[in-house]
Amino acid sequence: MLSGLLSHFSPRAAFDRLRLSFRDKRCPVCRSVHMDEGFLCLRCSAKIELKPDNICINCGKELNSPDAGDRSCISCKHSRPHFSRLYFYGVYDELLREMILGWKFYNQFGNSAVFENYIANLCHEIPETSQPDIIIPVPLHTSRLQMRGFNQSRILAKGAACATGTALSDSALVRVRRTIPQTRLSGVKRRENLLEAFIADSNQVSGKKILLIDDVFTTGSTADECARTLRAGGASGVEVMALARALI
Repeated sequence: MLSGLLSHFSPRAAFDRLRLSFRDKRCPVCRSVHMDEGFLCLRCSAKIELKPDNICINCGKELNSPDAGDRSCISCKHSRPHFSRLYFYGVYDELLREMILGWKFYNQFGNSAVFENYIANLCHEIPETSQPDIIIPVPLHTSRLQMRGFNQSRILAKGAACATGTALSDSALVRVRRTIPQTRLSGVKRRENLLEAFIADSNQVSGKKILLIDDVFTTGSTADECARTLRAGGASGVEVMALARALI
């Protein structure tokens, strides 16, 4: 019996088992071994710039003064977005930016668990009175979805749905028009680019409080057009949640 067991033992097999036991316990950035699956190591975590304390409750822009009254920036006071609040984890800069780009374009899927944990933590910030009825990811056009292979916002939305126990819908908001990438467009051009790009299913959103999920919030054009479409479909309110916000 013992000789049979020993015949299956080899240093290589032992090494492979050890390697597999650590497979999901490495920091996805620096690959150092640590015991918290789905998190960065302490050194890499310290490189993530978290959101500022004093931000506009609507769009997340950093406020110049802590005495901002209703906590809205001048832009939002002048022209309210179609969503009422933005939740975001960190600043879209340096390490967090590299991680998001690597995840979306370079198959660095080890970042998924980290990002889902970030989103789950954000869900604790939602007041009881604002708990959503339905969670909706910002949709990709079918052609871009086929090219990329996955919708990053959908992965994040799944994390939010698990954290809140709220239903997730992939069909309540659909992108019906292919748009050019927003990266190099100005704020005005971004809004023009997205006009009438989405359709909402009023049967799913009418009278509902919506939590819209995206990976990055830059000028807010995408979130605002999605929220406008959802409100036109009868949604009673829309809040937005993103991994990161570009503080521009």
